[in-house]
Amino acid sequence: MKKHLTIICLAAAALMLGAGSARANGFYIQEMSAAGMGQAGALVAAGGKPSSQFQNAANLSFSDGGYIEFSGTTYWISGAYENPAGSVTEATTPTLFVPYLFGSYRVNKWLAIGLSEFTAFGLKMRWPSNWEGRTLAIESSLETFTLNPNISFGPFKGFAVAVGFSAMHGSFRIFRGLNLGQPAPGDTAANTVDLRGSAWGFGGNIGLMYQPAPWVRLGIAYRSGIKISADNGTVDFDVGKAFASRFPDQRFKGSLSLPHLIFAGARFWPIKDLSLELDVQWVQWSSYDRLRFELSKGLGLGQGDGPGALQPALEETKGWKDAVQLRLGMEWVGLNEHLAVRLGFLWDQNPVPDQYMDPNLPDTQRLMPCIGLGTQWSGFYLDVAYMPVFGLKRKVRADSGAPMAGTYTNMTHDLTFTVGYHWN
Repeated sequence: MKKHLTIICLAAAALMLGAGSARANGFYIQEMSAAGMGQAGALVAAGGKPSSQFQNAANLSFSDGGYIEFSGTTYWISGAYENPAGSVTEATTPTLFVPYLFGSYRVNKWLAIGLSEFTAFGLKMRWPSNWEGRTLAIESSLETFTLNPNISFGPFKGFAVAVGFSAMHGSFRIFRGLNLGQPAPGDTAANTVDLRGSAWGFGGNIGLMYQPAPWVRLGIAYRSGIKISADNGTVDFDVGKAFASRFPDQRFKGSLSLPHLIFAGARFWPIKDLSLELDVQWVQWSSYDRLRFELSKGLGLGQGDGPGALQPALEETKGWKDAVQLRLGMEWVGLNEHLAVRLGFLWDQNPVPDQYMDPNLPDTQRLMPCIGLGTQWSGFYLDVAYMPVFGLKRKVRADSGAPMAGTYTNMTHDLTFTVGYHWN
């Protein structure tokens, strides 16, 4: 019985963090604009369009006039698990669409403001309902959106500084099976558990920029971690009558500390219309070290633990590691600024040790080449970009302590468009 409760805890932890097919290390995603994705998100010192305020809000001081833009990213996700005997199960994750909205305005020579709505953590993973790993994962998801106003001061002798506030809302679900054996004859229970919850969390950000010469600009930025506390989550069981008294539907309280982010980058203009940027990002995944979910009723432990014995909470220690991303981006703007060509490459480090690898979040090292095109006429602009996400094959052994040993593969195709308007 305790084994079943531990499995529930593992699944709930994975869900709270954002399940499955995230686009960057862990479940951190950043395909927020086509101009940005075409440059592999290397925007810490980019200036220009308003989506770059996510990487560094001080970019606002190096834009002109006003911008408003809407972006949407579509994800085509594929993945598979191969067990040690060679049997393969394909994931059934659906196609996903995520919207983004950014705006900015240069008030005067020393003040600029911006507002953004974005998704930085989440997405979804789905497996067949009857597959061999159903007690770890059938469907898990995290949907977040963040409202982030920013204000930037400068540049003063090439320096600019910016601050911002973030309000993030997250809603999550995990649906998975329970290893309770076959129901009694005539009992139609599926032996499943469905966990759902939602909550708000708050944080802040700061950015710095310095342009010592027209051909180079340096940037560094920080986004605080955000703690999301779900005080009224639901746990719904569909179990056979023989287990109903030990698995009552109930509520839970739990919290999650999302990671701190640090960005640093340098952009160079070797010629007027061509820019190159190299960025590094650090993601503090070590904040995902322990999760505890307080149950309103508790779960029955069974006769072997004494009459009426209950487990009041689900708790799990995790061992994720801090991770980095390296990003290289290029943008060429020609034909009187009517055509932009963008290229990029991203290397994404895996933060999940083998012993914590499971089908809720089958993470791995990722390689991501990027390409994008853009055009603008009379203030209106349209950008498109494509990024294939190559997840390197990952094999975890049974002696590593992983919940489900085997070989995991994943591949995602990301397509982003942006429509916007710029006025001076």
